[in-house]
Amino acid sequence: MLTYSALREIQKKEMESSEIVKVEPDFYEQVSTLLRERKQSAMNDDSMSALKEYENIRKIAAGIQAKREEKIVLMALRGDKIHEGLTEKEHELLEYIMEKLDDARMNITSEWNRNNGKTELETSKTTDKKAETQKVIILKDVAQYKGIDNKIYGPFKSKEQAILPTSEAEWLIQAKMAENIEK
Repeated sequence: MLTYSALREIQKKEMESSEIVKVEPDFYEQVSTLLRERKQSAMNDDSMSALKEYENIRKIAAGIQAKREEKIVLMALRGDKIHEGLTEKEHELLEYIMEKLDDARMNITSEWNRNNGKTELETSKTTDKKAETQKVIILKDVAQYKGIDNKIYGPFKSKEQAILPTSEAEWLIQAKMAENIEK
């Protein structure tokens, strides 16, 4: 049975820790029972202190819930799969948020892939295929590497000519590993 002092202790731990505090699986039901009992007591006693205690319990419970929800959102953002300490409803909330984040991330990634990794503005600027590539001569041997578009380029040998995406060509030119060849 949850008491006012036990609820205050959970609140203290929840506010002090970055990790979610382990609570009983029926924690929210216990809070609901405590609130119901204290409300009934306040109504029967007609006492100001009983009413204040009821209001304090409501505020403490709301604070605990808000802090736990904040931590659940952070868990979802980090992709934490550890569910220890969560109630069943909180576990469902975590799974729901993670699912929605995954969907949103997939939509964003799909948009990027549709534009070949370029923003809409960049895509509209480079509709001409010639503007998207640049011909260079390699000045130094270049080992195989992954480009900004996640494609593999190289290896290149010194004095070799290559047609590369403009971003890759410019990177090699800036690193003094290649020179631009006029098209």
